[in-house]
Amino acid sequence: MHLTFVTFNYRSADLEAEELNYLGYHVQLARRFPGLRQYYTGRLMKVAGKEPDRIRAAILGYDDAVAAASAMRSEVVPALLADTQAHLKDGTSTAVEAETIVPFDSRRAGQQCFVMVAEFDLEQSAGTEAAEKHYLGTHVAIARRLPGLRNYVIGKLIKTPGIEDSRYRMAALVFDSLDAYRAAYASPVGRELLNDEAATIRNARVYRLDARVEL
Repeated sequence: MHLTFVTFNYRSADLEAEELNYLGYHVQLARRFPGLRQYYTGRLMKVAGKEPDRIRAAILGYDDAVAAASAMRSEVVPALLADTQAHLKDGTSTAVEAETIVPFDSRRAGQQCFVMVAEFDLEQSAGTEAAEKHYLGTHVAIARRLPGLRNYVIGKLIKTPGIEDSRYRMAALVFDSLDAYRAAYASPVGRELLNDEAATIRNARVYRLDARVEL
């Protein structure tokens, strides 16, 4: 799977009007991308009491990078770019070569959910091979057992030329709600995962999305 994770602000201070345009027009255009398999949009939330520097984020999933590139050559792109230039600013985009650990087979368009996205590096004191082995064999195995986990996708970030602060890996975990996410991390499995994170994860950048399933 190929994921694109984007964040952005609105150009106008009229948030109500911008939200109406974004959800009623922009998202509907994006849903028409050929080959689009999964699509979340969401308002960014505080992390550790800190306000986000962007107002919204979206996650778009394709079968592979070829499908994603093909979508960007489709007939929907001119209208989408025009709307982006008219209404959105401060955009960031991260591409990820991903794999689905827990599929969200029961999702439906319009469904509310909570998404936690983390970009991070791995503890490298024992070398890259050992770090990958532990992450995939232990950390991911713990995380997939989190109670209430609806969707879990992991992957390596695709380096963008000129962008020096990108991390090595990304993970996206989806729950029914923020409360469900908190309950999962307060559970015995959640505490086990947090302990492993302390030993395994470095330089994390975390995003929380009050999200909606679009596709």
